[in-house]
Amino acid sequence: MLRIAIDGPGGAGKSSVARAVARACGLLYVDTGALYRTVGLFAQRTGTDPKNADAVAALLPRLMLRLTYEDGAQQIYLGEERITDQIRTPEISLYASDVSAHAAVRAFLLDLQRDTARHYPVIMDGRDIGTVIFPDAELKIFLTASAAARAQRRCLELRERGIEADYETVLRETEQRDLQDSTRTQAPLRPAPDAVMLDSSDLTFEQTVEKVTALVRPLLPANKKSKKTKRSFYMRLHRCFAGLFRFLLRVRAEGLEHIPAEGGMVVCSNHISAFDILAVASVFPRQLRFLAKRELFAVPLLGSLLRACGVVPLDRGGRDVGAVRRSIALVKGGNLVAVFPQGHRYKGKNPADTPVKYGAGLIATHADAPMLPVCIKVKNNRYRFLRRVHVLVGQPISCRDLGLTEHNTAAYTAATQAVFSALCALGGFTPTADATASAPTDGTGHAD
Repeated sequence: MLRIAIDGPGGAGKSSVARAVARACGLLYVDTGALYRTVGLFAQRTGTDPKNADAVAALLPRLMLRLTYEDGAQQIYLGEERITDQIRTPEISLYASDVSAHAAVRAFLLDLQRDTARHYPVIMDGRDIGTVIFPDAELKIFLTASAAARAQRRCLELRERGIEADYETVLRETEQRDLQDSTRTQAPLRPAPDAVMLDSSDLTFEQTVEKVTALVRPLLPANKKSKKTKRSFYMRLHRCFAGLFRFLLRVRAEGLEHIPAEGGMVVCSNHISAFDILAVASVFPRQLRFLAKRELFAVPLLGSLLRACGVVPLDRGGRDVGAVRRSIALVKGGNLVAVFPQGHRYKGKNPADTPVKYGAGLIATHADAPMLPVCIKVKNNRYRFLRRVHVLVGQPISCRDLGLTEHNTAAYTAATQAVFSALCALGGFTPTADATASAPTDGTGHAD
């Protein structure tokens, strides 16, 4: 799995550059600095000395930190409070620098960071991504700039957020944090021996992004594949007909940058009609392995076509353990398995009012893979001639984010419902009636 590490001092523009490069290259951006800032904010709010390692370590079991992706951006929650903006002040920057020096804090956050990169290609920025978190990353970049340039940028950033900032004060804080970060015992700030050094002091933001993107693009799977690589039957059909289907269905897609270039995951979409398969498949740049009822495979020609396209047959009469196991194996093998959590079509009905089955959560848990919310939005939830179809792709949501730690029907259902609620939010769907999620005998969503 591709891992891009961007390290450097505070204010060098790592986060902004990493976000822009992630969008341009189809990578998942993970702001690791925000995690340490959250620990720092918690220490500040509880009156804990951030330099006291034992006191900070004692806080960690009480720290309800949650990393989510909403509206295409990473959001940080402390308990139920979203603190994405509160952690960006100069004071919390210093707290973050202090708490990040403690081994207990770094160990507490290490698994969360590495777990994210096991499932899909990522770009991470921080202080020790290339030296500690991913010492074997495919690309390591050390992005820096003079203290004066960084202080000036930080002042502008704070003022844009409506926060008063004095340049001299910010400069002193920048230099102080540089000293703290470079002299701490645990994971001091330093470039990895094989890191690419990039000084952005005299570069515009656009120029910096361009330079980093130029380093990343040759490593993307699409650029590393041999021209002689044989395309699957599915992808040959996709190449020939995807554009035609997008034209006929008037498909407009958003959020395609959230689809990883490689790695397995469970793609979850609402279900309106049989056209959903064509709408979603036509915009995805990778092969989707759909689940379809076994009866369709008995239809002449259609059955052969489904098999050639890698569709997984599903017995709707009861729990199809074989189909579930096959789906889990596919996801573990790096495939995208597409599931309709509603189980069957709900033409003309608000998806937020419909129940879901638990199959998506079951597959994701056992494959230890994230789920990708995809919302199909059509006026009145009905396909009509010349009516535009919107396919909205959200950020991948990991099992950790969903709290998937137990292996039981209730946990699978809750996780599936959470992802389905996320895809409904993408389309602006909100419940208008009491709709309780159910877990029927056949818990696997499918395309019928």
